[in-house]
Amino acid sequence: MSLRTVFLLQIACAILLTVRVPAQAVYSTTTSQSAFLATGSADNPVGTDLTNLNFGGAGTLAISPASADKGQFQSLLMFNFAGAVSLFDSAYGSNRWVVTSISLQLASNYGTGGVQPNNKIFNVISGGNFVIEWLPDNDWVQGTGTPNLPTTDGVTFNSLPGLESGPCKILCTNTYTPPGNFVPVTYTLPLDANLVAEIESGTNATLLFFAADNQIGYLFNSVKFGNGDQPLINVTAVPLLKILSCDFTNGTFHLTGLGEANSQYEIQANFDPSTTNWETLSTVTADTNGVIQFYDTSATNRQYFYRLAQ
Repeated sequence: MSLRTVFLLQIACAILLTVRVPAQAVYSTTTSQSAFLATGSADNPVGTDLTNLNFGGAGTLAISPASADKGQFQSLLMFNFAGAVSLFDSAYGSNRWVVTSISLQLASNYGTGGVQPNNKIFNVISGGNFVIEWLPDNDWVQGTGTPNLPTTDGVTFNSLPGLESGPCKILCTNTYTPPGNFVPVTYTLPLDANLVAEIESGTNATLLFFAADNQIGYLFNSVKFGNGDQPLINVTAVPLLKILSCDFTNGTFHLTGLGEANSQYEIQANFDPSTTNWETLSTVTADTNGVIQFYDTSATNRQYFYRLAQ
């Protein structure tokens, strides 16, 4: 699907429909799986080598660089988008919607700079930069290990080479500034084709979080922590641009289309759609229901093609 999809319609057609749809729909869900991956250090109370230990049952997730006092931390998050497809199909119809924005909301009970979390396995909270990367592998297992009782029944730091063996994609680099305890922070994700494809197909998506500098010490709550501060991914979709109907009455051509509420669209026309000679007749703003109305009083009885474009 593409926001620039155009729809051709001959002036002779006439299909009358009445459609009322929400301007946009937002799907929000928390992780279906998550785990932090740790390397350990001489100053880590759990041990100097944590690379084969699982921490999937922890109430928190962590990001720290290899140079950190307690060792390196990376975090894996998986989201399932079956509910997104159900929501958007219900609102707009199957394959009649397009994703327009994706964002993550993270919060922590340890969100104050310079504070040592009560479990000393973690590094001191510190601002810095971190990377979010999309991974193609969704076959990892969360496991049940906790900071006090690590296990070997799930994903570990040693799993990373296998998880990253496919065509991965860096989505963005973000700056973390400790906002205070239990204060949610939102990070906007790009509309990467890999991630959007997983949303549109209602499957799983895996994101990896790791340090982008030597400063960051970031803890954020996992779904295990609860209290409404678990990671959330928010996906917004709008109806796919389309022509609903047209008619030609008393020398006036009337076109009705459907797009995103309050957005502007171009009405273009051409005598021959096989050429690139499309002329912009007007710019029309969709109403609060996303309905687009256009009237052409200069239309004649010749074959004429119209299209909507964003």
